[in-house]
Amino acid sequence: MRRMSLKKVVFAQVILLVLFAVLLAVGSVYDRLIAEKLYTGEGFIVLSTEALGKMPLFLAGSLACAVAFYTVKKPDSEAKDGEVSAKTADKKRADTAWYAIKKVAFCLGGAACAAFMFKDVFDLITEESLMSLAMCGMAGVALFVFFTIILPRVPREKIERAKYWAIAVIIAVVLIAALTQGVKMLWGRARPFEVAEGAPFTAWYTPSDFGGESFFSGHAACCMGILLFAPLLTLNDDEPVYRVIYFILSFVFIACTMLGRLMGGHHYLTDVAAGAIISIAVMSVVCDAVFCIRRGKTQGHTEKDK
Repeated sequence: MRRMSLKKVVFAQVILLVLFAVLLAVGSVYDRLIAEKLYTGEGFIVLSTEALGKMPLFLAGSLACAVAFYTVKKPDSEAKDGEVSAKTADKKRADTAWYAIKKVAFCLGGAACAAFMFKDVFDLITEESLMSLAMCGMAGVALFVFFTIILPRVPREKIERAKYWAIAVIIAVVLIAALTQGVKMLWGRARPFEVAEGAPFTAWYTPSDFGGESFFSGHAACCMGILLFAPLLTLNDDEPVYRVIYFILSFVFIACTMLGRLMGGHHYLTDVAAGAIISIAVMSVVCDAVFCIRRGKTQGHTEKDK
């Protein structure tokens, strides 16, 4: 990533963090009022954002696992000088085993991420949890297989350039998913519709023993995953207009998802703002760290060549 591009990325991250910090501050004062004003119950926006809101993060995770799966290099099993020592043979067996473990891990991770993509969709289609899980599993495997079929048709150099992107995305997806579930369990904040039914209202910064899952919004955190595709835009020298369209559509998708969570009575403004902030922070730190490592290795190879 060129220096100017890096500056633009950092600037965009800061702008987003400031924007959602302002929303968090507003919600800290007017949370209940905003929730009551926007609550509409079930509707097209509510149902569609419920079904599609989490897809971007897990779609990125599945594609990243497919890229990592494809770029794993099998260790050379042939001896260069005929016979090899026992130590060398053991090392080759260990390398082969580690190669197989990575292949299996990326395959399972990619299929699992793809399956999570469809969970909310199939939960809306069927009320039977086992049927929903079965349908998610089949859809997840099918999508990951599709990725593994398509990737060999992409120029090899582009996939290799996306390798560090894939590593960053996998780490970010795991951290965001873990934080979402962990904080929900610890905070226990009641959802707006639960408060309307008699549950106690608590501010976003105060943990509750109610056992709710309002703070923070998993859909808000996951919908921000659409921004993880931004680095892939640098792989092609496309016209800037395509990047503008991508960011406009991303903004609309994120705004609709968050609005839908408020309209459905599932979250307060502070829930969606906090989810966005945490997701952006995790993605920024992880991606910046991984790409810094990439630049360091690239510079190291350049100096060796000299």
